[in-house]
Amino acid sequence: AVVSTQSTGQFKALRAFRAVLFLTVEDLITVRNVPKPILLNHLFSRGGDALLSPNNVAGWTTEQYVAWLYSHPHEILDMVQGTVQWYEDMVRETGVKQFDPIYPALIKLLETS
Repeated sequence: AVVSTQSTGQFKALRAFRAVLFLTVEDLITVRNVPKPILLNHLFSRGGDALLSPNNVAGWTTEQYVAWLYSHPHEILDMVQGTVQWYEDMVRETGVKQFDPIYPALIKLLETS
């Protein structure tokens, strides 16, 4: 059977992500063998109720978001950055005393190259 290099890369990323599920947030942001967009989206899933995921901020279903991710691979980080900016604005506007504990990890991961 012939397996494309893209499929092989996706399989390797999926295998590497399995280990991410059990890492602490501090360890998660140091992972380099899983694509950054996957790590960022996973971090949103660990956040509290106020830290909405990109699809919730956009008003999309999970299915719509996944379809968008596949059709806009080069815009994912911009979408995440926009979601973080929305969260920062929401915190300032509502006078919440502190950011979600996941927020610093999102910022740190966004800043890494």
